[in-house]
Amino acid sequence: MKLTGKKQFAKASGVILGLSLASLALAEHPGTQPRPGPSAQSLSADGVTTTVITPEGHFPPQNPFDEPPGSNFLMTVYENARDFNGDEMPNTLPSTPDGRYNLHDGPVLTEAINKTNPSEDLDAVIDFFENSHNNAQSFFEKNNIGNYVRNRGVDKLMAQRGIDILEGNKIKDRAYSGFPMLHYNGPNKIKKVKPICQGRRCHDPLSPDDIVIGGNVDVEMIFWDQHIEADTAFIDPSDVQEVPWTITYHVNILHGGMEDFSPMVMYFDQTPEHTTGPFHVAMDQSYFPMLKEGTRYTVKIKESKGKYYNLTYTWGWRIHPPRVQVTENALKTTPDGTTLPQHEINVFGANPMGSQANKLAAIAKIGDLAPAKRMWNILRTLGNGVQLSKDEVSAQVAELRAAYLDWTDRTKLPAGVKADPNATLTLFYVNNTIYGSRMGLQGEGSELGSASFKGVSNASAHDWKIRPYNFKATLYNGDHFPHAYMNVDFGGSRGWENQFQFTDPTTALADHPHTEPVPIVGSRYTITEEVLDISPNPVKRDLLVDPATGESIVTIDKILPMNSGGPEEFLQASPRDPDINADPQLGSGCFFTFGRNHAWPNAGGPWGAIMVPPVAEDGTPGMHKVDITFNYEPSIRLRMYQFDPLHHDVAVYSLH
Repeated sequence: MKLTGKKQFAKASGVILGLSLASLALAEHPGTQPRPGPSAQSLSADGVTTTVITPEGHFPPQNPFDEPPGSNFLMTVYENARDFNGDEMPNTLPSTPDGRYNLHDGPVLTEAINKTNPSEDLDAVIDFFENSHNNAQSFFEKNNIGNYVRNRGVDKLMAQRGIDILEGNKIKDRAYSGFPMLHYNGPNKIKKVKPICQGRRCHDPLSPDDIVIGGNVDVEMIFWDQHIEADTAFIDPSDVQEVPWTITYHVNILHGGMEDFSPMVMYFDQTPEHTTGPFHVAMDQSYFPMLKEGTRYTVKIKESKGKYYNLTYTWGWRIHPPRVQVTENALKTTPDGTTLPQHEINVFGANPMGSQANKLAAIAKIGDLAPAKRMWNILRTLGNGVQLSKDEVSAQVAELRAAYLDWTDRTKLPAGVKADPNATLTLFYVNNTIYGSRMGLQGEGSELGSASFKGVSNASAHDWKIRPYNFKATLYNGDHFPHAYMNVDFGGSRGWENQFQFTDPTTALADHPHTEPVPIVGSRYTITEEVLDISPNPVKRDLLVDPATGESIVTIDKILPMNSGGPEEFLQASPRDPDINADPQLGSGCFFTFGRNHAWPNAGGPWGAIMVPPVAEDGTPGMHKVDITFNYEPSIRLRMYQFDPLHHDVAVYSLH
């Protein structure tokens, strides 16, 4: 008798469902949960450090990892959420036992695409220069005094190929065509929900006699390696404020991009005067396995009324951080009245992709320490015909490869940036995204075991189990414009629920037995597939024994679709049928799906902007520090969410 994923799920669900009523929220769920109030936030006299003390949590102190799921767990109520005034919010119940994907509007459609990803094509460009450099006859020629110099006949086409990938220029036969790796095009990523009117086509702009009954906006996305990129960073819901609407996602799964599609929408509450209120509720709208590389999945997701819309996080839980992309409400403003799209325009111009001059001016705002910018600069040098010596070319090509390797991994700091030894975590803003120093990955003390068990994430604050917890982050900025810092809690202080599926990746077993650890050799890494009875992970060891008989039943293990401590090349499909929605979808990463949570800001945002100054003229990154004391327990899904509230999109670095 083997312990199956379903039995493990049932066991975990029983723990959750058997909780006492002491775990319930202080207000009737699914309405507005108690609001903790503002954090105490202060700036040091020298302006370098922001100190933050969060309010005391509403729930009793309880370690959610030793006593799961914690006192902040909310019992599920299978109803739509309600706002502060008691008004029902349509399309806010994402999952029920008899309908797993409530917010899917129609079937998921698929079509074949070229699965080649930008990393592979950039790698091929660099391979070309490395190979050409080794062939002096093709890459160099002797000048009239006998010295080897650059051959002006070098293939400039390959350099331009790399530049096209980085700039997001059109590339034939590539699903990623038009998606730049240099994040300068935020002003070109603004879309408006197209309204649907009763009985006729809507006027543009809407006329007083138009009866709006819905709306839709299309979002194109690409998934590969650590990346999610989208052609939409801002959605304008101004024409659907009082009606539900939809987002149609076109998700292109490239090589290394398989994922459980998991858009998590976040809604604002309403005030008694029926204006936009503070944070309310957030939820997974889907958790649909998209496991076939070279496939374009189209899925339409139902949204609530536009007046509630805050943003949508599309998580990549299998490689998280940093696989995440965010679409913001284009109507949101900072305290000075500036809209979020205008903040992008103020930096990059109104139409950075509109002309070559606009593009170059926008790219100039990105700092030269950015790995993507380093590649761009070198390729422009190699392709512009400037005479370089053989040694100079050798150095350029070596730096090109180093920049590429830095670009492929945002869970470590790139060249030129060192972690602050006095900080819990060092973050580096550059290329309008965030790189982080690795923490909480694996090994002794991490409670994650060896690299063949991912656990939860690339980055974890494992020490935070019970209040208070002190967290220090040093923030560097390599871009030529200010960034900001905001820290948000997803359900720790206000409560969270797990509506349906438990997706601990340890719950599925291998398709073949083995009694000794088996090395698995990949193109970049070698990892070890462990045996259950010697696994350092206690959850895995529990799978060895049948709880009904106490007998040892298996000595097999399996690497599931998850990031095994970094080597994304070992991601693989899980043993499930994605075409049967009723099957338990053994996912990965967040350990549960379709949950609702009640978010609240910890630092920055409404409690005062936390700014990180731009890079200095001499190239020294701007710097700011935050010192946060958390006075509540985190949810077991995500301990904290960190991002740039002025340039959100892919500028995210969360900790589990």
